[in-house]
Amino acid sequence: MNSNRLSKTLRSIALAAMTGTALLGSSMAAVSQETPLTFWLNYPAAGFNAGYELAVKNGYYKAAGLDVKIEPGNGSQITAQLIASGKADIGFADSAPVMKLISDGAKIKILATILQGNPNQITALKGKGIASVKDLKGKSVAIPNGGSQAAMFPLVLAANGLTASDIQQVNMPKESMVAALLQGRVDAILGSIDFFAIQLKDLGAETTDFPFIDNGAPTVSTSIVASESYLAKNPDQAKAFVAASLKGWYAAIDDPKAAVAAMKEMFPDASEEQAPAQLEATKYLMCVNRAKFVGKATPEQWADTVSILGKIGMLPAGKEATTYYTYDYLPPESDLRPCPLT
Repeated sequence: MNSNRLSKTLRSIALAAMTGTALLGSSMAAVSQETPLTFWLNYPAAGFNAGYELAVKNGYYKAAGLDVKIEPGNGSQITAQLIASGKADIGFADSAPVMKLISDGAKIKILATILQGNPNQITALKGKGIASVKDLKGKSVAIPNGGSQAAMFPLVLAANGLTASDIQQVNMPKESMVAALLQGRVDAILGSIDFFAIQLKDLGAETTDFPFIDNGAPTVSTSIVASESYLAKNPDQAKAFVAASLKGWYAAIDDPKAAVAAMKEMFPDASEEQAPAQLEATKYLMCVNRAKFVGKATPEQWADTVSILGKIGMLPAGKEATTYYTYDYLPPESDLRPCPLT
């Protein structure tokens, strides 16, 4: 090989090496630009939180510059406390316990509301002579130990001209309530649209249901929440996360099977059996209670929620609703999915 030819070959090798190094550096830079973020669910993976897993699967978070890790939760109260204590930055939790913590001084904000009505409801079997809440007079009602159902139930009774003395309240563990209803040990239970109702349907029961949101307790529910310290340090990341999460939920609305598959892929131990029905219940709750856009509760919904939670002693009087939530991290309404869903 002559010297000119050798020189050209060496230059080509050097150029290739430089190009490869540049591409590797570019790739590493792209990876480094994806900011790690851990997001805590309200409960273990299920249909009612599958929109986030689909956002991961479809690459919405990565496109927004985020490397999101999803952690299963152990109840909204626990998730809210993790954020309040600084052990987590952002999560998915019922608004009621979050607002309670805020009223007690926790530095948290609600950023986007996925369930615009709480899923609580009174459930009775068809053919038992209970066609309205007023028909519960003189009847036995199973009350779960703990939870928001028991706290809000007096408001539902009052809105329908009843008091606690008009019914026979039977306290019992949540795990016993479906069986108690089916076996006739109680006339009705305080259940939920996205859990007990699905169990009863799977067992072939026909029920009459009275959602709290339609019978005196129209509060907003499960939302994306974050610590104020995280928001102060990472406002752009928070906005990107909320937008990508809503995009994941919109995709779940359009393709529920894909959402359930994404949930199962990320969490192999998650149950697929009730996930489609849970997702359908979530879709329903996204646009109830006078909602106008998926993910954004109206000021009127928030005002009602503050008033209702104040009446049951969960929140103090005199605090503005905006103490608890902000619209600053939501996309513009032109980018939100309008209600009702079709």
